[in-house]
Amino acid sequence: MTLKARIRQFCGNETVRKVTPFVCAGISAAGFARSFNYGTTNIMTLILAILMVPVFRAAMQPKTKQIRIGSIVCGFFFALATFMMKYEWLTQQEEHAALYAFEMTLGFLLFFPALCAVLYERLCKLRLNTPGEEPPRKKRLAVFFGSAAIMFFGWLPYFLMLFPGDLTWDSIDELNQSVGNFELSNHHPVVHTAVIKLFYSIGKAVFGDDNRAVATYCIAQMLLLAFSFAYLIVTMYRMRVKKLPIIAVLACYTIFSYNGTYSTTIWKDIPFAMLVLCFTVTLWRWLMLHQMDEQRKTPVFETVMLFFTGLGMCLFRSNGLYAYMLTFVFLLIFCIRFRQKVLLAVCAAVLVLAVIAKGPVYKALGIKPPETMESLAMPQQMVGAVLKNERYITPEQRELIENVADIEGIKEHYYASSADGIKYYVWYNGHEDYIAEHRGEFFKLWLDLGLKYPKDYIIAYVNQTYGYWHPDVQNWVYASEFRSDNFELFKDPKLSEKTCENLRDFRELYHRYYFLGLFWSIGAAVWAAVFMMGCAFSKQKLRMVLLYFPVAGVWATLMLAAPVFAEFRYAYSIFVTVPLLCAIPFVSHEGLVFKGSAAKVTVPAADAKPAEEAKPETEPTEPEVLPEQTAAGQPEHTPEAGEQPAANKPAASRKKKKRK
Repeated sequence: MTLKARIRQFCGNETVRKVTPFVCAGISAAGFARSFNYGTTNIMTLILAILMVPVFRAAMQPKTKQIRIGSIVCGFFFALATFMMKYEWLTQQEEHAALYAFEMTLGFLLFFPALCAVLYERLCKLRLNTPGEEPPRKKRLAVFFGSAAIMFFGWLPYFLMLFPGDLTWDSIDELNQSVGNFELSNHHPVVHTAVIKLFYSIGKAVFGDDNRAVATYCIAQMLLLAFSFAYLIVTMYRMRVKKLPIIAVLACYTIFSYNGTYSTTIWKDIPFAMLVLCFTVTLWRWLMLHQMDEQRKTPVFETVMLFFTGLGMCLFRSNGLYAYMLTFVFLLIFCIRFRQKVLLAVCAAVLVLAVIAKGPVYKALGIKPPETMESLAMPQQMVGAVLKNERYITPEQRELIENVADIEGIKEHYYASSADGIKYYVWYNGHEDYIAEHRGEFFKLWLDLGLKYPKDYIIAYVNQTYGYWHPDVQNWVYASEFRSDNFELFKDPKLSEKTCENLRDFRELYHRYYFLGLFWSIGAAVWAAVFMMGCAFSKQKLRMVLLYFPVAGVWATLMLAAPVFAEFRYAYSIFVTVPLLCAIPFVSHEGLVFKGSAAKVTVPAADAKPAEEAKPETEPTEPEVLPEQTAAGQPEHTPEAGEQPAANKPAASRKKKKRK
């Protein structure tokens, strides 16, 4: 007997199958207890083990291949994120570090995939939409403008409280560039600066003062943000999603205070979030139409929207171009596989135009590129950690670093969770250009120090990024400063002081209530996106997995170059897209009809297995109701010569009819 056969026989033993859930639950509970720093006598460890037993029992039941793969990949991500949060603590345990690390990793790797497998199996039958024709155009327009109006007026109190809007250091820098006070720089996207100039100039011409000119931009941004969210809502309505999920999405966008506050904050992150959401929604519409009818003509509206939202995504943030590149790689594979020439041409044109615009065009216009230190946040933090920890470096390495800035000054301005300390020190007291002129030497320095001090690098990376992958992390969300450099700007709230105080207290409720804080957690939003991506894969919606890559690209750029450990505004595009990502796995194209194109319904072959015997490889589909059927469910036409008689008619009646 082979080893594989012996293992299969052992696992199939009834006693082993009964004992395994208890063993796995005990190991997982011990791992979590170690992570929570429970003592060996803490009763909570036993309670955790008891609660985990049903999960492992359900996980051991047969699962489809897609569920197994999806749960393993998703569970591994959760396990790794949970473990890495304890990495620095583990390095301080000395002789017990290896044992504690083994306990935690084994416990996490057993529990998270098991939990994901159970949840995916339960969710496979869930469907949020109903078959049928899309709603009429008038109703869709009513839903679009109605939901936009609800959100706009829901955010209006924040605008009145913050009038004329929130302006931070970044905001006032862009405003100064827009009116010519400062030199144009792509440190802040030039396109966004141009948009600020447009609406500020309109407000200045109409009202004649800076306050109301800034307020004009904020009102325009509020409208555009409301329209972006309404675009998702009307798309869900068009796909016949049930009322409750649509109302839930509308409520989240309207009630969560960060949407209301950010709608009146002048940051590049807000229009970028709109563009990421609209690009993803448009791609969803395209894929649904393609899935319903592969021979359908290219949708004009979706083509135009994909082009402009994709181009905006590339131009409204520096990392947007790299996020789009990641998405393009997978879109390329999809387009080649399904021969989507138009989609490929549109996406390729966006990429080419964005590269040309940010390269030769900006250079020809004399627009300064972003500072070198802006893109080196992660390497500078790693090297800074080595210096801060007083590690040995060679005289040549020391000389290279001191050509940029004084090493003692770098140590003094090193902060474990923010790259701004060293960045500003080099800007004002060093020679940033020297790095750009000697890129190869600094890359070798970074590589050599990493090979010599890997632990310092790992801890520095964890400290710089942990807010983007672990849920239990909070940082500031709302701006606490108001800048007016070179402008006659001042705070002028239009609400009473008591109302403003109540509204500010409402914005901070997430700090005080459990579960509510998860909606403000970057890590929780990322976990939700990863889980739903695995859910889409488990439900065999492989094409729909494409829709997760724009957000995945944004997240990946934060993991590579985030200047702060948990900056909410940098991840705002993830938050606004999460409602869509949560809906995608549960919206089916089966039975939908868009402008005369119906989804194809697969009819099983005569020799197919009965439904109850078939393996659950695909999600259940609802039977198609043909329009020519009568109320009784039978076709109105009579069988022609050579046509098989209906299966549900008695054999005797068929013979009698034949004699006649």
